[in-house]
Amino acid sequence: MTLTTKQLLQAYDVLTQGVVCLDDNLRQGVLVYVESLLVEQGMPRDKYLSLDDLRCDYPFVRMGSYMPIDFFSADSGANNVAASDNDANFKPISIKLCTVSLQDGPRPAHCWQMMGTYRADHVIEAINALLEILSNKHYFNYCATCNMIRPTGYLDEDQVCEYCCEELLGAA
Repeated sequence: MTLTTKQLLQAYDVLTQGVVCLDDNLRQGVLVYVESLLVEQGMPRDKYLSLDDLRCDYPFVRMGSYMPIDFFSADSGANNVAASDNDANFKPISIKLCTVSLQDGPRPAHCWQMMGTYRADHVIEAINALLEILSNKHYFNYCATCNMIRPTGYLDEDQVCEYCCEELLGAA
């Protein structure tokens, strides 16, 4: 899977805007992998990803692992005991997405869904799946007014976020 420059830029924007939470077993490896993709594509930016960017109290995407992941041997297949035993059913890495839908009431409805589970020796595939989710306009898109990336459930039909709508309408 190869992301376009535009998709990678959107995934980077989502990661830097504090809506993604990666657990301690994945955070540093994902940071290095994403930064390497950005450097490889020669993407200019004012800020590099930090470990704090990948930690969030109220995320819309969570990626976690039940066990530490060895990123240095991810391609070799010798990542852990489960991989060496060829236990295809043990998939410690998971990606969850919180979708938002605005209903008739004043509060949006949030629903968590499992987007995928992965074996430890398929960590690169899991990171690529995370980047695909972050770059998917069905899940995240830019507000036409403030240009901040938002979960699509917070955008109206004109792609304006609820925060800008409130400001435009004069609501406090």
